[in-house]
Amino acid sequence: MPWFKASKQSQTLVGVSLCSHAIRAVSLKQRQQQWYVKDTVEVALPEGTSPAAALTQLLKGLTRDNSQIYVLLPQHYYQIVQMEKPALAEQELIQSLAWTLKDLVNIKGEHIVADYLDYPIQVAGQGAKINVFVADKQELHPLVNEIHKVQEWQLQSISAKETVIANMTSDDNYARLVIFHERGQEPSILIIRERQLLLNRRLRGFKMLEQDLDQSGINHLGDSLGLEIQRSMDFFESQLKQPPIKEVLFFSDLDTAAVIERLQQLQAVPIARFTPQMPLADVVEPEFYLALAGAYLPQLESA
Repeated sequence: MPWFKASKQSQTLVGVSLCSHAIRAVSLKQRQQQWYVKDTVEVALPEGTSPAAALTQLLKGLTRDNSQIYVLLPQHYYQIVQMEKPALAEQELIQSLAWTLKDLVNIKGEHIVADYLDYPIQVAGQGAKINVFVADKQELHPLVNEIHKVQEWQLQSISAKETVIANMTSDDNYARLVIFHERGQEPSILIIRERQLLLNRRLRGFKMLEQDLDQSGINHLGDSLGLEIQRSMDFFESQLKQPPIKEVLFFSDLDTAAVIERLQQLQAVPIARFTPQMPLADVVEPEFYLALAGAYLPQLESA
């Protein structure tokens, strides 16, 4: 979901993943026309810390070069709404979104910034749908303004993590269910096929994912999460009339081995940790996957 672009030639690419508890960044540089990981950095975001100020501190420590910056927002910064696609030209459609959505989200119409993707599944007898990504300009402005203060930095895009995750999966005709969880956030269930987001559900009541659980707690958590997985699979296969899910992948910055083991007892499909299907993923720690993807995937798309 690119909202800001620049065309100035850059020596460095920086992907930034904003989280509720930390900011993670990956810098890429080029050698013999090949990108490589120059550095990875994480700074904590204690409660009350300004994300914009922390972002500037991180970037100044990471790069002094002419750099393209790609920012991935934390999930609490935006909402995803599915709606009928208005019969308008693209530019008119985008301009109309703020007023179309003002009664559907808890953001004032004049503060809404939005972009959309066409929904890949078309149901017979229903009009075309779009997935709309909605954020509050007042929350984004401090981040954008801090980056624009440094002449050498060009903000290339601000993206939603769900769409980036979709582009990190295998580009084939098999549907995968991804459980996405970051510390301090409730988990989401995503269903992805051909790198397209087909279903997105943000769950509630799973804060215990971050707790140190005994076996009884793991069983309870696995059973509750397994029920939500099954509900999503049933909706996808029965209501949307789609082929069965091939596998379930757990994408978390926490140790989820025990939960995966419990879930596997409840599901017939294979369950495993999420592994990005993209170059350079094997040279960074898993917590930096999103930051890496934010900067690197646009280069693959433009190649």
